[in-house]
Amino acid sequence: MCKLKDNGDDLRRYQGLYKAALAGDWETAERTFKSDPDAKTAIISVGPETALLLAISMGRTQFIKKLVQLLSPEDLEMEDSNGQTALHFAAMYGSLDAVKTLIDRHRTLTQIINAEGFTALHTAAIFNSKAVMWYLTLKTTDDPPGRPFTGPKAGSLIQGLVWSGSYVIPEEVELDQTPPRLFSNDVEDPLVNTRISPTSTTYWTRAFGAIKCIQDEKYKHKCTQRLVEITCQVIANGMTPREILQFFASQYILRSAAEPGIVEIISICLQYFPYLIWVKSTFATALQSAVTLRREKVLSLMLEKNAITKALSNTKDGFGQEILQFAAKLSPYPELSSVSCPALQMQRELQWFKAVEKFVHPQVRVHADKYGQTAGELFTREHQELIRDAEKWMKDTSSSCMVVSTLIATVVFAAAFTVPGGDVDGKGIPIFLNERVFMLFAVSDALALFSSTTSILMFLSILTARYAEEDFLRDLPQRLILGFTSLFLAVATMMVAFGATLYMVLNERFHWILFPIIALTAIPVALFAKSQLPLLIFMVQSTHGARIFHHQKIWQSD
Repeated sequence: MCKLKDNGDDLRRYQGLYKAALAGDWETAERTFKSDPDAKTAIISVGPETALLLAISMGRTQFIKKLVQLLSPEDLEMEDSNGQTALHFAAMYGSLDAVKTLIDRHRTLTQIINAEGFTALHTAAIFNSKAVMWYLTLKTTDDPPGRPFTGPKAGSLIQGLVWSGSYVIPEEVELDQTPPRLFSNDVEDPLVNTRISPTSTTYWTRAFGAIKCIQDEKYKHKCTQRLVEITCQVIANGMTPREILQFFASQYILRSAAEPGIVEIISICLQYFPYLIWVKSTFATALQSAVTLRREKVLSLMLEKNAITKALSNTKDGFGQEILQFAAKLSPYPELSSVSCPALQMQRELQWFKAVEKFVHPQVRVHADKYGQTAGELFTREHQELIRDAEKWMKDTSSSCMVVSTLIATVVFAAAFTVPGGDVDGKGIPIFLNERVFMLFAVSDALALFSSTTSILMFLSILTARYAEEDFLRDLPQRLILGFTSLFLAVATMMVAFGATLYMVLNERFHWILFPIIALTAIPVALFAKSQLPLLIFMVQSTHGARIFHHQKIWQSD
């Protein structure tokens, strides 16, 4: 198969053709081709790119159609240094018109692989070219050399389809037929079963049907599950257990599903092949990914099986210690930043470490690694900076809130002795004592004073706390929750007391004043709630909510 040759001396010679391909100017390009037939396949840019590749990258559909008619099938098979043909580039750029034009001209372009062993269908999946994937799935067969549906890259294709967000809607598969292989048909491999051979017609095209771009997330999950079910059915009926283990080990399917937290794929795989949990090389990597990336649902699903908890509690093979070491490390930034503040990040890290620690043997918890440190010591070392950030955030937040609480306490305390309207003849009896609104003022003022005082005490206790590692688990968050709650109540009741005061003083003259007072009083309360209530709710859920791991049910009841 011919390779594109980069001749730097020709670039200046083909400047006119380069500009014509960029602009889609066919008339100029056609004149060049008539005067110089070699220009049709010549390198005309530093890319290096031919006129065809340049037109594909610019989306010049009419230019592409006319140029392809002038090229021979051998010209269309020309590859760059990475083994990429024009069809690979069209799939990469997502140009469906270019893909159709190329395939109509040369049908077997779909089977050509690049240097990495990928067909154009693989390339479309990698670059998320959904419409191109749909078309190539219908046009690509399982013939060599590509064999995209049964060759060594079949697992990569499945992962690419699922990760791209475009899902194949599978038709019903007749499992009594001989299914295709899903990994390399290496004659030197003793695991090769010669009775299982792919058909020349694309069995997987029948199984998969067409690729559709689906917007609804729930429908996406259903399609993903159905795709994986079809895949597992084909594997289960076409491979021996040893071949299945080799397939899962080589394609890293479980790990690929664990990293983004796709529980459905792991669940279905374990339903069809429950013995995968005993294979450390296959399952341990997925478990490690779930622990390292903090995939709660995935780890909960895995821990449902007694085999996993038994392996974690085993003190001999070091597997439990290895998993606990992963749990002790600081979360990757994307997972850590999903929690709003350093204090709650530290709390989440502690919760995760404690949750994993429960499943390992007590001896594993105190066992030192090759560097002489236990998992707990590793956790402390990894989280030193986060603890400092959490302490600073707690103190800064408490100091700011304490100022507000003190101001509220000062105001409402003074209001209790200077009642609205004054008193009767200096006897200390409030003028509005018999008004119902006065009782609202008195109760609100008292609640504001009690709440603000409580808030001051809570924030003061946070400022004087020792900030030990364990304190971030429950003690400090509970104090902050109580401080925020009492501060919010103090703000709300203070505004109610202020509104009641205005109403008592102005109602005699302005009867319409009630509704404006209510509206104006609600504004600061609403602003405070909008800015602080989400954090308060999250803290309550994180501190007093359900535990991290909820066991998922693997085996569905009939």
